[in-house]
Amino acid sequence: MPSSVGSGVIIDESGYVLSNEHVVKGANRIWVKLMDGRELEAERITGTAKTDVALLHIKAKDGDKFTPVRFAVDDDLLLGETVITLGNPFGLGGSVSKGILSSKSRRPERDDSPLDVADWLQTDAAINPGNSGGPLLNIRGEVIGINTAIYTDSRQAGNIGIGFAVPINTVRELLPQLRKGKITRGMIGVSIGPIPENATQALGLKSRDGALV
Repeated sequence: MPSSVGSGVIIDESGYVLSNEHVVKGANRIWVKLMDGRELEAERITGTAKTDVALLHIKAKDGDKFTPVRFAVDDDLLLGETVITLGNPFGLGGSVSKGILSSKSRRPERDDSPLDVADWLQTDAAINPGNSGGPLLNIRGEVIGINTAIYTDSRQAGNIGIGFAVPINTVRELLPQLRKGKITRGMIGVSIGPIPENATQALGLKSRDGALV
């Protein structure tokens, strides 16, 4: 049976865990391995492919408590500052790497990208398969992003890649909906097509092409 390996971060003492949607989507069963060696089953509460964030909940015994991470203060990021990634690269176990914050506003290369993240964080800290869903930290140990993607070019010597993370501010805004188990997005009514002739004249437009709201 196919399986995938990723990482995650515990966000409260009751056992809620953030990870990537691409790590857990479609999984029949999910297991979380803690740093103390315990392996506990978890359930996916909900997730969104647009931002590649998923919320899980560990199926723990009554009274069990977990140590949560701390989120960084809003917008407290400086280009060039030291950042740290934690995760489970290639399924080898807990790993730590260090780099710098290279960009705060990287965007998908294509308009039709499956990810809809406004401002990815970019770093040269090592992010490899298995690090997905793990934390990007500042030097105070606070989470500034959730690792989600890497870019490599096999034509380059050494095949060195760069990593991207979803900013923690984006995750923080999603959390209330993730906890409710449903993601909803704002919508407006727009109809694309010829504008009625009377509206064109009233608005002084030279063309009937446009959008009606």
